[in-house]
Amino acid sequence: MNKRSLLIIFLTVFIDMLGFGIVIPLLPIYVQRFGASAAVCTAVLASYLIAQTICAPILGRISDRVGRKPVLVASLAGAAASFFMLGWAPSLVWLFVARIVSGITGGSISAAKSFIADVTTKENRAHGMGMLGAGIALGYVFGPPLGGVLGHHNVTLPYFVAGSIALLNCIAAIFFLPAPPRATPREQTDELSSFAYARRALTQPRLGACLWIVFCVTLTFSLFTGTYALFCKQALGFTQNKIGLLFGFAGVVATVVQGGMIRPLVKRAGEWPLVVIGAVMFAVSMALLPLAASVAAILGMLLLMSGGNSFSSPTLLALVSHEAPPEEQGRALGFEQSVESIARIAGLLLGGALFDLHQWAPFAFGAALMVLGSALALRQLARRKAATPN
Repeated sequence: MNKRSLLIIFLTVFIDMLGFGIVIPLLPIYVQRFGASAAVCTAVLASYLIAQTICAPILGRISDRVGRKPVLVASLAGAAASFFMLGWAPSLVWLFVARIVSGITGGSISAAKSFIADVTTKENRAHGMGMLGAGIALGYVFGPPLGGVLGHHNVTLPYFVAGSIALLNCIAAIFFLPAPPRATPREQTDELSSFAYARRALTQPRLGACLWIVFCVTLTFSLFTGTYALFCKQALGFTQNKIGLLFGFAGVVATVVQGGMIRPLVKRAGEWPLVVIGAVMFAVSMALLPLAASVAAILGMLLLMSGGNSFSSPTLLALVSHEAPPEEQGRALGFEQSVESIARIAGLLLGGALFDLHQWAPFAFGAALMVLGSALALRQLARRKAATPN
């Protein structure tokens, strides 16, 4: 495993997600200033994901051909442009345009996943993906509290700060990020259309199971991220600063779990048992989160939720990478990113509609969905145990 490359990509993703963390948790509240309902707020978030769903497999395929670094640099530049557009937005339509621009170039995470797959061995893949997750989570540690402080002084300031961070990160990536080695794509792989590849991936027994569980986990997390800030403001009366600190706490938990615990846990328990444990934790926390009224109870549920999500997400990424040949890493992980994007779209749109119906409804639906995800993971674990000789 190339530790230097892994450290650089960790820092690149961390800085990228720092800007993202400054903006996204408080974006629904910002959108409401334009007179939007909760459903419209989540639709603004979903517009980014719709564009990303279409473009992520294409960017992944491009990264297989031209390398990870050019795609990553272009994605960081697109993020910078979109954040500046949000800060300058004169209308609700402009917010949609800004998020769509970000989604079109939003391949930074999928390119980073492919980068890690290129520089890690199969045995260290889960640890590498955990480091990626830790970089993302660490961005959420510092991003939301910083966004809350900046937004308290000026409602548009967080977007200009996030844009500046993304622009500086883009420049740094150009000069400091090394280009990992590339495998030569196979001719028959290139001939597959996006729909044909999607059908092949989803119908493969092992890869398909991973992708369906990824869908459940991501949709549930999207229900949480899209509505919990609104829940805290309307049901609990929390300020933006307090909401930012809560999201920051969830980021701390995710950083500790994904950055320091995934590797020893995978070695001790195995990948599929860890996915099962994480899915069950996630289901329980979503069911109980809207019932938590005190700060201590909320922190307890966020600990359980963030820990469960952190057990499952990087481990599933490693499993997806295991099932893809080296020359298809970019395309496979780009498609996995599209599965995540579709799940986030569904979670945001459904979450906003459910929240308008009742404030606890998104969390109840998420809990039920994670029960399904737990069942799928348990089924895979049982099949693996049955296939393993005694």
